[in-house]
Amino acid sequence: MERLQIIPLGGLGEVGKNMMALEYGRNIMIIDCGIMFPESDMPGIDYIIPDYGYLQGKADRIRGIVITHGHEDHIGALPHFLQDFNVPVYATKLTRGLIEVKLRRNLQRTVQLETMAPGDVLQIGPFRVEPYHVCHSIPDTVGLGITTPVGLIVHSGDFKFDDTPVDGWPTDIAKLAEFSQRGVLALLADSTNADHPGRTLSEQSLNATLADVMRPAEGRVIVATFASLISRIQQVMDVAQSLGRKVGIAGTSMVKNVRMARRLGYLDVPDDLILSLQQIGKLPPHQVTIMATGAQGERRSIMGRLATGRHTSLRIVPGDTVVLSSHTIPGNEETVHRMINQLFQKGANVIYHPVAPVHVSGHASQEEQKFLISILRPKFFVPIHGELRHLNLHGKLAQEVGVPKENIAVVENGHVLRFSEDAMEVGERIPGGYVYVDGNWVGSPISADLVRRRHELGQTGVCAVAFAYDEKNGKMVGHPSVMARAIVSEETMSALEPDALNALMNAIRGISPGTAASTVERAVASALSDFFFRESRNRPEVIVQAIPVALA
Repeated sequence: MERLQIIPLGGLGEVGKNMMALEYGRNIMIIDCGIMFPESDMPGIDYIIPDYGYLQGKADRIRGIVITHGHEDHIGALPHFLQDFNVPVYATKLTRGLIEVKLRRNLQRTVQLETMAPGDVLQIGPFRVEPYHVCHSIPDTVGLGITTPVGLIVHSGDFKFDDTPVDGWPTDIAKLAEFSQRGVLALLADSTNADHPGRTLSEQSLNATLADVMRPAEGRVIVATFASLISRIQQVMDVAQSLGRKVGIAGTSMVKNVRMARRLGYLDVPDDLILSLQQIGKLPPHQVTIMATGAQGERRSIMGRLATGRHTSLRIVPGDTVVLSSHTIPGNEETVHRMINQLFQKGANVIYHPVAPVHVSGHASQEEQKFLISILRPKFFVPIHGELRHLNLHGKLAQEVGVPKENIAVVENGHVLRFSEDAMEVGERIPGGYVYVDGNWVGSPISADLVRRRHELGQTGVCAVAFAYDEKNGKMVGHPSVMARAIVSEETMSALEPDALNALMNAIRGISPGTAASTVERAVASALSDFFFRESRNRPEVIVQAIPVALA
């Protein structure tokens, strides 16, 4: 009998760019297609998408892609994926709206978007998919029950058990119990908060906290969160309205998402509550709340530009209160802390977790994770969505509630999992790394080596040297041009320049007639590298161009 293959392409061993392939025979179904934010040592990178090279050449086998919810780490890579694979996309109503906002017009016209709802039954190739409602930090989130030819697979999506969610719709425990009665072959469950004991707080707890922060604020209140965090946007608007404040929206993505969510009925706010930034700028500061993107400190986001003073129309002024209503994604700590310090420098009062509980996670903590496993009683367990430390901890939680250790697969991206009706095997590993996006460049033009070189240049600086070279006589013609950047201060570099030129000239004096220009370039680069190391204990990038005299 054919075996089911489950192949994580993103989200296992990291936080973000979630993507998974289920393959049976010549049929493939994809779950999610997200992005990951760059880390501090990835200069110039806008975001990272999954490496789905495994699917290249298999477009005719892909029966569809099912999206669990509308956060960027689950839908952000869709515009790239759908350019390569024109396959049906299944999403709930709000998630579909968020996807439509992301897709360019040409893709909107050609992509087949299908709306699904909890309780539906979708037949996608040999996969019978039953979306069920789960609580998360955005409405219309689902987990998936997937009946395959070898058994029932449950994919939790991002979830938590919240008895008082903002939208009034708790996680569907009855459906989970029904899956359990059928017998669950494997559970793939969100591990993000596997290191958090107890239960995750309810979203409703935020209303009181936000009111406590905003009520005494004498100036503007700027709340930064993710553009797709629709529930949080609703809460901020409710509190602002109760305190007599108007709300401005800063950030193109948030403006579009708010407009779409209001049109679909997922944001309930009066028309006169939301004003343009120009209108809100005319109000007294104590009547103003601004919602902005960039809680992770991304350099091009609203908050990233406010922190550095680069926004064209907004400025942080003393008396502003800035609320960062999101968790810091692992790897972004340095960037977020730098932004917080810059905001303080500009006179803002910055409120962030753990200074005050202004963010509630949308992910289950340990007791909820164990509860899910206990309800479903899966034969096999695969922790997903998290760094390796989260996956390992989640695996240990599964053992605590009765899953045998040998039935738990803690794997990272690219590991092929094979299932039969009564067995699980961890197979070979396919590529599952980073694909970098930098402006219009995607993938191969922006390699891991290039990103590393950028980081090294940022650490060491660069020295560029050019001179005319007479290859026949092995002599330099005229004077060299030397330009140094970010090695030391300009004043120090001016003092070092005569000695640097001496090092350059000494390297050329030893050149024999007939020596190739490329050999001369290497000799000069080595001499200057050694010179800078002696002076600074640092080796900057040295670029040398010896221009043949006939071309000079």
